Amino acid sequence: MSVSNNPNAIAMYMAGNVTQSDPAQIIVLLYEGAIYRIGQAIQEIEKQNTLASGIALYRALAIIGELRKSLNLEEGGEIARNLYRLYLHMHEELVKGHLAKQAPPLERVRTLLTDLNSSWRQVAVQVKTIIDAGTGAPPPPVMPAGLSAYAQPDTTPRLALKA
Repeated sequence: MSVSNNPNAIAMYMAGNVTQSDPAQIIVLLYEGAIYRIGQAIQEIEKQNTLASGIALYRALAIIGELRKSLNLEEGGEIARNLYRLYLHMHEELVKGHLAKQAPPLERVRTLLTDLNSSWRQVAVQVKTIIDAGTGAPPPPVMPAGLSAYAQPDTTPRLALKA
């Protein structure tokens, strides 16, 4: 099921509940977001709307970039390194497709993401089952996402101006 068919995923993301989800569910939401944006880009390429396809692809590239940055290459071993290379490949294919104004490279990336998403959905279900059963340790703490993750404490002195 894609994001466009799952209003609960969109509502969950928009409501900010992403930070309360387990990491596997967040990855599922990220994949769904990228799949949705690539679908938008393909539609806009078919309409020959370069600007709209570029905006949709920019958003998909941002999601894939976040997925790539979230990998722990030291502890993740070969799987993390393979995912890193796969995300780079996806990035390159999306850019090539956009520059050539062709949908097939975008379709290939969307297929890859759809396959990965189905695997992550299974992982998310297993994690939820373990947590609900109380037989496993809770998932690791979720790192903040979005703009709040990049917020720095503002310690610069401010000038007081009177109007």
